[in-house]
Amino acid sequence: MGFRSHQSSLEHRRVLTLAREYRSEGYDVTVYPEAADLPDTLSKCPLDLVARTDDQVIAVEVRTRQSLTRNGSEDLRRMAAKITEIPGWQFELVVTNPRNPKEPEISTTP
Repeated sequence: MGFRSHQSSLEHRRVLTLAREYRSEGYDVTVYPEAADLPDTLSKCPLDLVARTDDQVIAVEVRTRQSLTRNGSEDLRRMAAKITEIPGWQFELVVTNPRNPKEPEISTTP
């Protein structure tokens, strides 16, 4: 398990924190699920986390304000629309930012 090339270390840390939180609430959590772990309609969606119970699935995408702007919101709209069409699934967007606004965000992309 490692963070994705498009993701910042801040986003990765938030994904891991969310995974712990969901597990503590009784969810079965998959961090950075592979296409084979997802329904066919979501196989090309780069989800950060999927949390499951017997009757609910939460698909999570973590972004910083910077990556929201850089990546645009259209991809999120498409992803959310696909997810909400699946019975029992819901989409959760988590936006995280540095604690210190002057703290630079470290990105792994060149």
